[in-house]
Amino acid sequence: MAIRRNPGFDVFNVRLLINLDKLLREKRRYQGDLSASINDALLAVNLNTVKLVTLQGKKKQTARETQVVLLRRLIRKLHNVAETRRCSINQLVNSGLAAYYSKQRLTNPGLPSS
Repeated sequence: MAIRRNPGFDVFNVRLLINLDKLLREKRRYQGDLSASINDALLAVNLNTVKLVTLQGKKKQTARETQVVLLRRLIRKLHNVAETRRCSINQLVNSGLAAYYSKQRLTNPGLPSS
């Protein structure tokens, strides 16, 4: 039987930086759904101006691909902003999450560290 989802959401595949993946999975244990955490974080940051993180390096920095359910309008925004900024959607998602959670850690030191 197919899983019914809210029509305003779609499944989205993303490769998170290893440290972000660990942080989000640890956070999920205490606060709930991984998809909701990612949606909230990406909606809270300005994707047009967030500092872009580097994904390429000498060693593998990303975890395995993760499926999350995101707002359809957020997915469209990610596509548009990534195209405008000439970066990958993965880079944009990781940059937005890194900015959001680094800001959260500064204002709430009780968050688990990576």
